[in-house]
Amino acid sequence: MIKPLEALEIKAFILGLSRLDAPLPENVRMQVNQINIPVDINKLYDIAKSYPPLSASYSKILDCSDALAKVRSKGLASIPKPEAEELNTETDNSATEIVQELVEFEDKFDNNKLIEIASKVLKAVNPVQAAKNVR
Repeated sequence: MIKPLEALEIKAFILGLSRLDAPLPENVRMQVNQINIPVDINKLYDIAKSYPPLSASYSKILDCSDALAKVRSKGLASIPKPEAEELNTETDNSATEIVQELVEFEDKFDNNKLIEIASKVLKAVNPVQAAKNVR
């Protein structure tokens, strides 16, 4: 059984891959294909950070995951209401979309299924397309 932080790492990586518009460069794809889940979960971070487009989507997902966890632990009533002029709808829409993807992903796969799905995605010839197919 994987730990919650390991599951989050896998989810962020797979969702990060699924948000890319192009396949991974060959050198990054080869690194991804060499990952063995659950043993190499800690390597996902380094791979994500080594490729800027993946790093950007991966980081956004982790940030939104942190925000989602805070909401879940405190409840919706504890969230301060922003002033109308302070709202940045572009950022809010992007974050809302990511949070929705995270929730759907969590609802769809328990941790045991997550290991199986991650293994298939990471071993795929085109991990980006495989991640898109999972969603």
